[in-house]
Amino acid sequence: MTDGLRVRPGQVRLLGPVELAGPVGPVPLAAGARRLLAVLGLRGGEVVGWAQLSAAGLDPVALDRDSAALAGALARAGLRGALQTRASGMRLSGRYVDALRYHDELRRARSRRTAGDLPAAVALYDRALARWRSGTPLDGAALAGWAEAEAKRLRDSRTRAREERWDCVLRQAADAVRASGAPVADRAAVRAGIEGTRAAQEAATELEAGVAKHPLRERRWELLLTATLLSRGRAAARSVYERALRTFADQLGVEPGERLRALAAAAERGDIAELPAPPRPEPRAPRRVAAPPVPLTSLLGREALLDDIAVRLAGHRLVTLVGPGGAGKTRLAIAAAGRPWGADGPVAWFVDLSVVDRPGRVPAAVAETLGLREDPGLDPVDAIAEEIGPHAVLLVLDNCEHLVAGCGELARQLLARCPRLRILATSRAPLRAEDESVVPVPPLPVPAAGTGHTLAELATHAATRLFLERAQARSGRPVPEGSADAVAQLCAELDGLPLAIELAAARTPLLSVPEIVARIRTDQRLLHSPDPTAPARHRTVAAAVESSLEQLGPDVQRFFERLAVFAGGFDADAADALRAGTCSDPTALDQLVDASLVEQGSGRYRLLMPIRRHALARLHADVPAARTAHAAHYLRLAESADADLRGHAQESGLARLRADAANLRAAMAWLAEARPSAVPFGDLRLATALAMFCRIEGHYREARGWLAAALARHPRAPALLRGAAAADAAMLAMLLCDYSAAAEYAGSARAAYRALGDRRAEARVEMILGSVARERAQYEASAAHLDKAAAIYVECGDELGEARAVQLRGFTAWLAGDFDRAELRLRACRRWFERLGDAEASASALMNLGAVALYRGDTDRATSLLDAALERYAALGFPEGVGWAHNLRGLVELRTGRADRAEEHLALSLATHRKVGDRWRTASVLEALAEVHRRDDPTRAAELLADASRIRDEIGAPVPACERPDTEATAAALRAALGDGTPLPARALIPPL
Repeated sequence: MTDGLRVRPGQVRLLGPVELAGPVGPVPLAAGARRLLAVLGLRGGEVVGWAQLSAAGLDPVALDRDSAALAGALARAGLRGALQTRASGMRLSGRYVDALRYHDELRRARSRRTAGDLPAAVALYDRALARWRSGTPLDGAALAGWAEAEAKRLRDSRTRAREERWDCVLRQAADAVRASGAPVADRAAVRAGIEGTRAAQEAATELEAGVAKHPLRERRWELLLTATLLSRGRAAARSVYERALRTFADQLGVEPGERLRALAAAAERGDIAELPAPPRPEPRAPRRVAAPPVPLTSLLGREALLDDIAVRLAGHRLVTLVGPGGAGKTRLAIAAAGRPWGADGPVAWFVDLSVVDRPGRVPAAVAETLGLREDPGLDPVDAIAEEIGPHAVLLVLDNCEHLVAGCGELARQLLARCPRLRILATSRAPLRAEDESVVPVPPLPVPAAGTGHTLAELATHAATRLFLERAQARSGRPVPEGSADAVAQLCAELDGLPLAIELAAARTPLLSVPEIVARIRTDQRLLHSPDPTAPARHRTVAAAVESSLEQLGPDVQRFFERLAVFAGGFDADAADALRAGTCSDPTALDQLVDASLVEQGSGRYRLLMPIRRHALARLHADVPAARTAHAAHYLRLAESADADLRGHAQESGLARLRADAANLRAAMAWLAEARPSAVPFGDLRLATALAMFCRIEGHYREARGWLAAALARHPRAPALLRGAAAADAAMLAMLLCDYSAAAEYAGSARAAYRALGDRRAEARVEMILGSVARERAQYEASAAHLDKAAAIYVECGDELGEARAVQLRGFTAWLAGDFDRAELRLRACRRWFERLGDAEASASALMNLGAVALYRGDTDRATSLLDAALERYAALGFPEGVGWAHNLRGLVELRTGRADRAEEHLALSLATHRKVGDRWRTASVLEALAEVHRRDDPTRAAELLADASRIRDEIGAPVPACERPDTEATAAALRAALGDGTPLPARALIPPL
């Protein structure tokens, strides 16, 4: 209670754009929290398992962050506690979800409609439909998997609810006409006898639009014919039926159903009385035929998926298990059909459609499997429907992928005629049938490949446990403990695909696991079943892939082969680049996704590794052309993103390059190896385009190696390109503390740029030379280079370049101990970077200002600035910055007497600098660690100081001026502590400073 008034709680709105409404208006939601709200709202009141959340397209890594954000938003909306996290998953209270209220009102409306209380039913339908808001339902939440199917079911339910509502209205109108006793043709008598004529006219108008949108939905034609008869008479109703006849003949080649024909005949007679239901024979118990086969092996790692299937079957009458060949869909369907359903549960019938050759044969094949007599005069669909009748039956249709149209049509007809029938289908593509609930069947989860695995640990992962169990069954002996890492590597190589894992396990009687891993990468024949009784599609992974490809056109198959050159995932633009000139069908990628040959998620695509290897084996002579097209695309991407990294849009450029790091490396390898003429100087261009990215990511050695090799291969490349490559090589050599090479590369670049008259590029080289001089403690020379760079940038009107030069000038000043000059420059450039939107440079300004505060003794301000810088660097994923910030935070902790905290920061800094190869900062961190251990372990401290001195001698970089007093104090204290004659190892000798 607030001020005597009850505060109304919020509402979760899914019936329109996804929205969280609070007492005073919408509550803002981040994209991840919005998607989580939509997924949990679709299953409001139920626990949604972790696997189900992932299957719905949610990022497991971001789930903690998104759930925390959603909980906070719910609290602000007055729904504190509505989100609950449990061991098995997450639950959102359904009390305030508009979709659940809608469903509840819809159920009550249908109950009143069944009971004959039509006015009450119409009122409830109106109330339910009024909950829908304008705009696309569930807009703003990109859903996948079962959640996408649930959203479609929700949208479809609105269509059915509208039809049911108009059915009630028209029944009331018809009842009024019959009560009046007036003939339908007498329009005045109709208006006098009922008030529903206007409602019938409104219904006819809406149904005309509905029929135009879904011309093959018979129920709409039935309602339109009835509404037209009531509002406009027999002739108009006859015209509606004639249009329906033409539509069904043109689009399906069949007549409309029996119900529409009967309504048309009644309308022709002017008789709107309810048609009597056709007589049905006395119900009899369903026969126990076509029982699912008894599995010979246990089902592993699918418990959550089985639970999901059971939930789907409880709420949907058609459920389709969709996944790649060999994912275990058949085994899963058998397990689902074999679950105990209770006394009133359905009888399960299993039909294998793998040998059926065309969609039109599906009804006959099902009837034959069910043992129904063959009668030339009896439609197989009629025979199946009569056999099922009113009984509870679960019909399993296995292997529908090559018969999608036939299976979808059979499901539609049987479900319409058999009220207690449920169908569970397995397919590599959805059936695209109305109210179909699609359950993705992904590969089994695998542990991370690497070292240190144990068999006990591997038994907790579904994929590796499957291999261990099947290998022992095949060979008669357990897998040796020493092969644990190889088992993890093998299952990762096979992407957790159950068929591939079982085929690999079948080789263990003859080969060790490491031998299987080594051979599987080059010999696809290894994955071949030794069992001659296995179905052809399960004898090899290749056969499973080929059976899917057979349903696709030749151009799409060639496109599929080209996708093998991708390393890891790819996006639609990259796929289009490989499709160009090979396949003109713009839907080719969608077809491959539908066929479960390509996986899709979060805007990215990928081929499972066994499928990719088969595609590569098919590619043959087209490999060079495909790899060249692949490399050309990623060269264009890298050059575009590099412009962002060197300008104002760093985060955008980083995101694009990080997503395709594996593809960029593959492109680099191909361009360096093949040097295709279609991509002139491609390796040198790509190495240059990736230099800044590698600098930000900390891949200094790799990028410098690419540039050095490419420059050696292309001595006659255009001067501008060689100049840019040399400038980047200088930058990377400087970061690796190879100052002589950096100066040489920079000199070459500067000469090239001067010859070309490129002043802006010349300024960049001056900044690199300034950095080289700074690390060598040549501060005046550094300042001269940086001042020259800034002047050139001013001349060129390059504000961002000028700001970066000024920042480096401030950096040089604080290292030299000139803190006043440093702060003046750093404050100015920080404001610059904030305005220009340069995230990395802005973080660097904060760090440098924190360093100035540290050396002035203002540790509180230093802590605040350095923590802010560390947070920004971590968000960018910039190792160099993270290492620097930890280094300086460690020095702050040293100044405040917290040696343990100092050591934590310095250890993180040391690991980062060693990883990227920055020996200059490594030496400084070692000197700070020597101070940390000076009192508790002076021998170790002396060793650290000696290691730092050795590094400085090797790279030619003395201790920076601002750090020298601290380092000298540490060395003097150690000499005093160890001056008692204690013998020290040679590497612990304290160098003179």
